[in-house]
Amino acid sequence: MADLKAEVVERLRRVKGPDLDGNIVDLGLVSDILIKDGRVYFSITVPAARAEELEPLRGAAEKVVREIEGVAGVVAVLTAEADPGQAAQARPRPAPQAAASSNGREHPRVTEARARGTAGDAAHRPSPGPATAQVRQTQGVPGVKHIVAVASGKGGVGKSTVAVNLALGFQAIGLKAGILDADIYGPSQPRLLGIPGKPAEAGGKKLAAMEGYGLKAMSMGFMVDEGTPIVWRGPMVVGALNQMLREVLWGDLDVLVIDMPPGTGDVQLTIAQQVPLAGAVIVSTPQDLALIDARKGLAMFRKVNVPLLGIVENMSYFIAPDTGARYDIFGHGGAKAEAEKLGVPFLGEVPLTIEVRETSDAGRPVTATAPESPSAQAFREIAARAWAELEKATGRGMKPPKLEIVHGGEALRVAFATRDEHELPAEFLRVLSPSAEVQGHSKEQRVTVAGKKSVKIRELRGVGNYAVRIVFDDGHDTGLFTWSYLHMLSLQKDKRWAEYLAELKAKGLSR
Repeated sequence: MADLKAEVVERLRRVKGPDLDGNIVDLGLVSDILIKDGRVYFSITVPAARAEELEPLRGAAEKVVREIEGVAGVVAVLTAEADPGQAAQARPRPAPQAAASSNGREHPRVTEARARGTAGDAAHRPSPGPATAQVRQTQGVPGVKHIVAVASGKGGVGKSTVAVNLALGFQAIGLKAGILDADIYGPSQPRLLGIPGKPAEAGGKKLAAMEGYGLKAMSMGFMVDEGTPIVWRGPMVVGALNQMLREVLWGDLDVLVIDMPPGTGDVQLTIAQQVPLAGAVIVSTPQDLALIDARKGLAMFRKVNVPLLGIVENMSYFIAPDTGARYDIFGHGGAKAEAEKLGVPFLGEVPLTIEVRETSDAGRPVTATAPESPSAQAFREIAARAWAELEKATGRGMKPPKLEIVHGGEALRVAFATRDEHELPAEFLRVLSPSAEVQGHSKEQRVTVAGKKSVKIRELRGVGNYAVRIVFDDGHDTGLFTWSYLHMLSLQKDKRWAEYLAELKAKGLSR
């Protein structure tokens, strides 16, 4: 390890400094070299105003380190202690004789480079206008249609558990979903999803996403042992997150959930500014202290113009398993009242249950492994509401169609606001029920529902203005059919039916 670190330092001495005078090591720009499982992580300190201009320097540093035998991957991040204007006031000017080292004060030539960067930009920098919402400059992620952040103003409210079950809830309503664990210091998703191992190289300098219960997933927890502390500065964290987001093969996803770090500091704000978020979900418990911090999270996303999809009240109440008595341990209804007060959608309540705790600790999230449970039902409904809000925020919201049970329950007639009308057979809806479709959690493991040729629709139960729960006469009623899912089934009826018949034949099953 020591020899490899020394070789990394020597290789980095080949990289010229910002003004092609000296090298980045002797100029004191390299810091925080971390080596884990053959992967090398380090930061290069540059003037904030010149970060974009100096991006090739970062690339050159990565290249020389990647060429070292035994190095499996490299993450180099450009960092700056603060905004250049603030830095000039905050940092004392180093003495001319300051030594050039990665742990000492910066070299005077670096100080001069910072000064030139600051002065060069000052003349062209627009004067600050009135306090208004910031404009986000973001770059999309190939294959990912929508990115949703799940955040909380503080830790301890069950945000990561809600995030993974929300992602599984999206999957349960017929969407292709994934999850990115953005909590670098305390990654939870590898344990929550029960995913062992490390991501594999996928070619083109990209990693293959891990997978659990049909969800594509990525987390720093796959790179570092669970008990190993991460001691990076904020800019390195943001750089690593950008690489996990954009240098991973996610495939085609309808929605990628980002499990945000708790709090509302620089890292959280930078993610909100730089990641192309389609919306944000805030998680809180009912108690006043958590709600105070939830307001901070809401304010942060509003500041950078990220649509707020709504608030989830986690640990909303407790039902005693032996007596059935209900206890409002943390109070009740606080998040709903706060949502109404702030004009934000309320997405729903999640009970505090032993089942959620046990399945989470065991890496078997409740929405996937206990789909009939009240907790799983709550998460599916929250996902459906969040998806409806997302579609509304992106201008694709659908008005509720007219639904009618016809032919004695043998079919459902669906008339959309666009005036297209379809009849969907009960058997077709039953075998392609979103909840039935995700049984087995992946396409390869999915249970093909057979023997439903004679099934009929018994009842329709509306769920808000965004979905319907169809009750079949075989007792199945956990499928949550959103309007967009019904519309997709209507347009792809022949294709989806042919695929189902092919699955029956391949598995030796009959209708």
